[in-house]
Amino acid sequence: MIEYTTPGRVRAAHARIIQEEIGQIGRRWWLGALGLEPGVIDGPVVLSGSTPLFRGRGIPDPDDLFMAFGDAAFIVDTLEDWARRFTLKWHIRMNGDDWGAIDPTGLSRPLLDQMEKWARRAGVGPRDKGAWPVSAERREVLFRAYPGT
Repeated sequence: MIEYTTPGRVRAAHARIIQEEIGQIGRRWWLGALGLEPGVIDGPVVLSGSTPLFRGRGIPDPDDLFMAFGDAAFIVDTLEDWARRFTLKWHIRMNGDDWGAIDPTGLSRPLLDQMEKWARRAGVGPRDKGAWPVSAERREVLFRAYPGT
């Protein structure tokens, strides 16, 4: 489970834009989608949400590791875009552990290190121009191999 939270309040106008953009994401997710806790935005708010990434507990198999990384990388890239555009900071936790942060300058060193380590384990190349090269073809093969996810 990846968790993401702004440590401070976000302007209502920015929070509404983020909610709208979440609704426009046309991605096929492995287990769960990027989402924020529901709530009425009538003023500055703290944004937080979580996304399940792995099918089971324990050590993930290579397919689950790859697909979970693909979704996590997409989420991190999206949060980084919002951090830059709206001058936000996000705290990132993975399975309850602090992984680092994202602010307008990008990923913190601890978060970048964790994601790079995971990318290597998942068989994904290094981050290039702000994104990891997650194979769309492999994702499609795995979606067919695991119907219902």
